Amino acid sequence: MADKDLALRYSGDPETDLLHAEIDRLRAENRSLRDWQQKSIHYIRDKVDQLLGVVGTSPLRPEELDDDMLIGLDPIGIVSDTFVQILENLRLTNEELSMAKNELAAIFHAAGNGIMVLNAAGEVVSYNSKLKELFLRDGDQLTGLFCYEKICTSESRHEACVFNMVMQQGRTVTRRDWQSRGHHYDVIGAPIKNRNGEIIQVVQVYNDITDRKRNEQALAEANVRLDTIFDSVLSGILLIDAETQRIVDANRKAVEMIDAPLERILGSECFEFLCPGWHEGCPILDKGMTSASGECEVLRLDGLKIPILKTVVSVFLDGRRYLLESFIDITDRKKAEESVRVALAAAEDARAKMDGILQSVADPLIVTDPVHRIIMMNRAAEDLLGICLFESLGLPLEDVLEDQRLLRDLQSSMALENHGSRVDFLLPSPDGGKWIFQGRTSALCDLDGRVTGMITIMQNVTRDREIDRMKSDFVSTAAHELQTPLSAIIGFSELLLSQKGLLSPDVEHESLTYIFDKADLLSKIVDDLLDISRIESGRPLEIFVDPFNLNTLVEQVVKPYRTRQGPHMFEVFFPEEPVEIIADKRKIEQILDNILSNAFKYSPLGGMIRLAICCNGVSCEVSVEDQGIGMTAEQKRRVFDKFYRGDSSNTSIGGTGLGMSITKHFVEAHGGRIWVNSEPGQGTKVSFEIPVRPRNVAAGPFLYAGLFADD
Repeated sequence: MADKDLALRYSGDPETDLLHAEIDRLRAENRSLRDWQQKSIHYIRDKVDQLLGVVGTSPLRPEELDDDMLIGLDPIGIVSDTFVQILENLRLTNEELSMAKNELAAIFHAAGNGIMVLNAAGEVVSYNSKLKELFLRDGDQLTGLFCYEKICTSESRHEACVFNMVMQQGRTVTRRDWQSRGHHYDVIGAPIKNRNGEIIQVVQVYNDITDRKRNEQALAEANVRLDTIFDSVLSGILLIDAETQRIVDANRKAVEMIDAPLERILGSECFEFLCPGWHEGCPILDKGMTSASGECEVLRLDGLKIPILKTVVSVFLDGRRYLLESFIDITDRKKAEESVRVALAAAEDARAKMDGILQSVADPLIVTDPVHRIIMMNRAAEDLLGICLFESLGLPLEDVLEDQRLLRDLQSSMALENHGSRVDFLLPSPDGGKWIFQGRTSALCDLDGRVTGMITIMQNVTRDREIDRMKSDFVSTAAHELQTPLSAIIGFSELLLSQKGLLSPDVEHESLTYIFDKADLLSKIVDDLLDISRIESGRPLEIFVDPFNLNTLVEQVVKPYRTRQGPHMFEVFFPEEPVEIIADKRKIEQILDNILSNAFKYSPLGGMIRLAICCNGVSCEVSVEDQGIGMTAEQKRRVFDKFYRGDSSNTSIGGTGLGMSITKHFVEAHGGRIWVNSEPGQGTKVSFEIPVRPRNVAAGPFLYAGLFADD
């Protein structure tokens, strides 16, 4: 193809052939120039990429910077300028590093502690002049040597080496009171690590504490001498912080007088042991005095008070204010003074004691002379009789008492011939009723046995009389309640014994059933008596808790009442879900039986008795409502009293008057409460609430001590 083109270009015409030859030359020159340019561009790109790699920048790609832009931007010049700036920054950094190195070297050599740098092998790299001063002699060198060759003595080499501990633990290590050549040092070793966390050097700092140790020793010896003097003084001495008023030091005599261990005294407030009466006005702290003296007391740990003569001065120690208190025991002097005072004030003291005794007696008390003139009375007597001792002192009783009946009763009880007798009299009570008071008189005699007056104590026995009446009613009722089933048991037993073999099986079964029912009634009465006896004696009730279904128990208790003869009707309302509780099943059964029994007995024939259970998951409320005779306000107030019955006559509804009292104790023993809503003629509703489960008590027996949850 080339020969063909050449033949075409060279036609034989000289001018034409000359023109074609020039064109060929120019083309060859252009190809040579293009090749040279391409090689130059590749060279420039390679060198730019090389420089960028040194700087840390990614190489240039052709699509990011073409050949024309590469030549136009002059990247070599740009990179060259960048290198100039980098080199300038390096120069400045080197200058700063040089300055820092010089500063560090200055600090290193000017430091007041000995400093030594070791490599990882334990060879000394460098050390400062202070270390040379501490451990080296003139002309000695340490660089390149192991530190123990010059620093450690034969004795100290056997001790734990700080360098070894730093290399082993990889952290800063402190060694206190390291000794070498008669000097004491605190040694600190710190590691220097490379970027891989490897220890390349260890810096050890030696702080000479020899002078400090000598000063501490001298101070300790001085303190021993001071403590010896301090404890040898025959006066008690306390050092008290003025700001906190707490004891910071005490000598042996002070400890002996306070009679408490030193550890117990130190840190306590001074008023706890010393002059407890001064805490309302300390002469030094509250009145601005610099010193004070006076008599006060030391309160010993066992409560005994020792009279002292005390001197207090204000001192400053280490810029802090303290009170220095010194005191001596003046017990003997005070005893002598007290003997004189006792001899002079014996009569007055006796009178004061008499007044104190009279005023401390809770019952009203009157002291009269032989002709019934008032000598003394206590506050209770003033309130009861409505008279004032100040106005009635020395006056006859008839001049100050307006109630003639009370006057006669008091004069009768105070009569000398009735000495030691007891007389009851009535006084109106604040609620409009009557109080029963009992007057008891005893003679007041002098040292010769002569009667100089009478002491009359008036005791309110209203409650005692009421209890006596209730007990009498109870005895009568209990005898009646016990006699009725006993008579039936005895009668049917005699019938069975006398007619043995003659009675039909039905009659025998009916008789035995009747005997069993009456015996069960007797057992319940005896159980009530035993329960109330246990409660009265103060012994806790024994509660046996187990889980059971309350719905089932209620049905069991109600069933006998449904089957009894009589037109009573029952309605029982249960929650939708069965109620499971943890309680004493026997006592819950007795609670329900007592309440249902009252509702059954006091409801009219054909009356409706409703029993309902309501449970919220925490507690259960059980209520029994009847349409019976109801209660008065007084009956509701006393319904839970022992032996109380609304009608205690022999013709009344049977009962011992203990059922509701025992019921209340059983409910409270389960951590619950019981209450009554009733109006005369409108029926009665008795409700009680108990927790679903006891608090922190597993199933089984325990003595009631408020262990049930009360929420």
